[in-house]
Order: sequence, then structure tokens, then C-alpha cells
Amino acid sequence: MTTTHAPIFWFAGDDWEIRATLLDENGNPYDLSGTPEIKWALLDGSCRRVIDEADVSISVTDAAAGKCSIMVPSAKTSPLPGARYTDAIRIVTGGVSSTLSTGSIYVTADPWAVQAATVARRPVLRRVS
Repeated sequence: MTTTHAPIFWFAGDDWEIRATLLDENGNPYDLSGTPEIKWALLDGSCRRVIDEADVSISVTDAAAGKCSIMVPSAKTSPLPGARYTDAIRIVTGGVSSTLSTGSIYVTADPWAVQAATVARRPVLRRVS
């Protein structure tokens, strides 16, 4: 059963820690014993992955209670433009893939990053005499 978490609001350029509790189809904590593969991804508005599990550190913090932690380093969050994103957590155990959690993440652009100009300059019109 996929659950939807409450919206999260973050700044790009900060380290993010996602503390997740994964639930089974009955709404009970998913037992993470037995070292299932845990995947996490951040998707942009076009459903393209902009950060995935290769970019983060994922650890099980309480296997019986279905709790895990995803650490996203500031080096990966800093380039993100301000926007609404969607994250997803998937586990793979015994060859079976299940997406257990998803939700909205609202990101404010990194206030300390050097951003490329997003507004095109208009050409200067000069009068020829």
C-alpha cells in the first residue's frame, strides 16, 4: 500500500534528512528486517528523477517499526531550482518491488548559490541617423 506523506518544505543547499515510517497493505509498520533494498528518488514536475538512491545515504533505524532515514547532502540539493517535487520510497525484497511512500516536497532555491540568469535580455534598439 502506498501512503502519501504530508507536504515537506525545504531549502536547496541544505542537508535534508527524511525520516520515514513505511507501512504494509494493512497500515501496519513494514518489517524492514532481512535487509531489503530501499530506493529513494526525487522527481521533478515532468516525473524525471533529479536525485536518486545513488546520491543519498539510506539507513534502517528501526526495522520492526518500518523506520528508515534518507540523508540527502547539500551538494545534491543546492542545484535544484525552486519548485514542487515528488519523492518516492520503494523497497525490493525477494524480487518484489513495492513503492510504499510518496508525497510533495516544495523546494526554495538556494539563496547562497550563484544562479544563472533566467530572464533573457532584450536587445538594445539604437536609432540610426
